[in-house]
Order: sequence, then C-alpha cells, then structure tokens
Amino acid sequence: MVRPTLQNGSCSAVPSMRRCIGTASPSGYIQNLIGDKRMSEDFRSRYEAVRERAFEFEGMTGELSVAIFLALLDLQRENGVTGHFAEFGVYQGRSAAIVLGDVGESETLALVDWSAHPKLDRLAAISTRFRMFKGSSEKMSTDKDLLSLLDAGVRFSHHDASHSFSNVATEMALMENRIRPRGLMVLDDYGSIAYMQVIAACFHHLYTKDSQLEILLHADNKAYLCRRADFPFYAPFVLERLPALLRGAGLDCYLARTENDSRYRGFSLARKRAPTDPDLYGLNIWGDQFYKL
Repeated sequence: MVRPTLQNGSCSAVPSMRRCIGTASPSGYIQNLIGDKRMSEDFRSRYEAVRERAFEFEGMTGELSVAIFLALLDLQRENGVTGHFAEFGVYQGRSAAIVLGDVGESETLALVDWSAHPKLDRLAAISTRFRMFKGSSEKMSTDKDLLSLLDAGVRFSHHDASHSFSNVATEMALMENRIRPRGLMVLDDYGSIAYMQVIAACFHHLYTKDSQLEILLHADNKAYLCRRADFPFYAPFVLERLPALLRGAGLDCYLARTENDSRYRGFSLARKRAPTDPDLYGLNIWGDQFYKL
C-alpha cells in the first residue's frame, strides 16, 4: 500500500490532520476530526464496556467492528431513527451482544440461525428484547412470524450466515425493502479472501436488482450499506466524526476513498500501521477531490 504524504512542504510525515490542513483540505471537517473531548471520553467508556461484554461470547467480530457498530447506532439514536434489528447467523451471540443494549422498548432483535450454538440465556441477561427464529436464512425467508416482524421495518441488520452466493443474495433481497429510512445493512466477511462470493453477491444485487442500497463503508471485513437517499446523511459522519471517535477509543484508523461516482462513492477504513500514517489516503496523489461530499 502506498503511504501518501502531501508534498511541497505542506505536510511531511502527516502525523495528524491538523498538520495537513491547507487550501486542498476538505472544508470544515478538521474541527470534527479533532473531536470534542467529552464526547470521545463518553464513547470510549461505552465502547470498552460493550466490548468486554461482547467478548465473553465466542466469535469473530473484532474490536474495531464493535466500535463502528456503536458509533453508527449512537448516530441513529441521536437522530431519532427507530426500527427492529435483525441478525442472520448468530453463532454464540457476540454480535448480538453488541447491539442488544441499543434495542429500544418498541424494538426487537430478530435472531436467525439453524444451529444450537446461540447462548440465548446469556443474551437474555443483557436484554430480553430478542426473538429466536431457528432455521437457515433461505428457509426462514418465507416464515410468516419473521416476515411480520421484518415488515414493520428494520434499522440495523447484520448478515453473518453461510456466506454462500445464494445465501447473501437471498438475505439482501429479503431486506431490500425492509430497511427503514436511515437504516443500515451490514454484510460480514466482505473482503475476506475465503469468501469472495460475498462481494460478488453484493454487487449482483446492487447492480442487477434495481436496488436502492449502496455501500457506505467497508471496514474490518464488513460492508455497511445504506439507502442511496441516506448517503448524504451518513457520509459526513463517516468523514468528519467517526475517525475521531475511533481514535478516542484507542483505535487509530485512516480513511480511503478513491472514487466519487454516483455508481460507487463508498469509504474504506482500516487501522493504521504506524501513528505517523496519514488520516486520509491519497492526498498527495489526488488532493482532496475524493473527500469532497
């Protein structure tokens, strides 16, 4: 990976965006990248508590995903976004343990899994606002009880089942019209070398099914999708607030965006290899053209 730095004396090692500010920088976002100290401290406390709780469950969801889940759910709550939750592929319940604390009184987390792995008693100790639907995604996609819950609208769905092309395509088709305005769909193992069919199935759905969804963010082997109409709502948060929140939680990351086309305009985010790595990829190559919203 190229490690870009601004040239002509504007910024050398680029230890922080504060040292990269100049006429080419995206206007107005530096204050948010620095972040409000109290906000960052509150988020770090919440993140650490939820991470500890979630990591008591065996699973693969990592600490960066924990933080991103919480940051996006906080944004939804701040803006009055409501709706049910859904998880396809539960395993023992690590990802469910992350989101359960955010399920409101009028909301339910639908858990869909065919196995006996989910630790439902331990999840119930966190919250009882969930329902278990036992069966594969393909079979449960016609279950009347599940459909009744999903039809009421979902604000956050997480997809971590078999990862076959058919599985991902089925779940995306199932949820396409059930993701509420400002809701999110999260595809697991997006980008994993073991499950490249997840990417294929995702783009098959997005570009051949007249989908209203698009990729907002790719991070930690997960793709975060929102409605096209909601991209202007989420994109400023990803660019302006998310990096500062993650940094405040001890997760120093950089953003990458090398396309700003109506057909694909998503961001990618990853942990830095070194603290002196730049916060935004490619500024020395393309300037800030891909970071303008």
